[in-house]
Amino acid sequence: MIKKSLKLIFVIFVLIFIFNFVGYFLEKTNTAVININGIINDSKAESWIEQINMVKNNPIYRGILIKINSPGGGANASEKVYRALRKADKTKPVVALIDSLGASGGYYIACGARKIVAYPTSITGSIGVIFESLNVSKLAEKIGISSFVIKSGKVKDAGNPFREPTQEDKKMLSSVIDGVYNEFLNSVSESRNIKIDTLKQYADGSVFSGKQALKIGLIDSVGGLDAAKKILKEEEKTDKIYFESIKDKKSFIKSVLGERVFNILYEIELIFTPNVKTYFSI
Repeated sequence: MIKKSLKLIFVIFVLIFIFNFVGYFLEKTNTAVININGIINDSKAESWIEQINMVKNNPIYRGILIKINSPGGGANASEKVYRALRKADKTKPVVALIDSLGASGGYYIACGARKIVAYPTSITGSIGVIFESLNVSKLAEKIGISSFVIKSGKVKDAGNPFREPTQEDKKMLSSVIDGVYNEFLNSVSESRNIKIDTLKQYADGSVFSGKQALKIGLIDSVGGLDAAKKILKEEEKTDKIYFESIKDKKSFIKSVLGERVFNILYEIELIFTPNVKTYFSI
């Protein structure tokens, strides 16, 4: 009698497992949530792109919600995530939700989505490019520190913190800034269907509240998460939305140090890295 009861329990357990397993893979209304948080850098961009591509290629997900809370960061890293989202959106709908902050590179990434949603008090915009470099040449001179550089051209060490920037440095860097800025402008113009001349009125680094951004066409709604759900339901052609957060695969060093300390160390590395390309931020 006991054996029969155990067999019955085992059979029921197996049937429940099979039912849940099959139901998991047959469920067609799952929407993946990918969180874009903090300063955008190459390491984070690689992780986010990996998540985007995984969701794009996985048939159990019918849509993607990109939840953004970022002040921006590396220009190249932001563009890579933007392009990954554009590609993913051709396969399944992508909606971006700007939470508290989605400015500069954060907004660039949002433009990769089919629709952009924010809250009335969300901060967004800040379309522009900046180059920053710490210069300690005067301090180094006072305390007797000098750098030894052998270079093949006048501007090869532009951004060197141990010497004053020259006119050639400034001219070269300005031309690069203009190039990156134009890429940013073109991406926003294409995504938001706003003419470049119109967009330039707002693309001077200014930030906007969600309501202001809606008026000038930078976003589609200030309805927050509810609006994002409504859009995804329409795009996925379903009455139900089941959100599933995609976990970030943190590196061992990042998990030990914590994200905040990891980001601080990353920024210090950028300041003293001799490769000038790492300084361009949006």
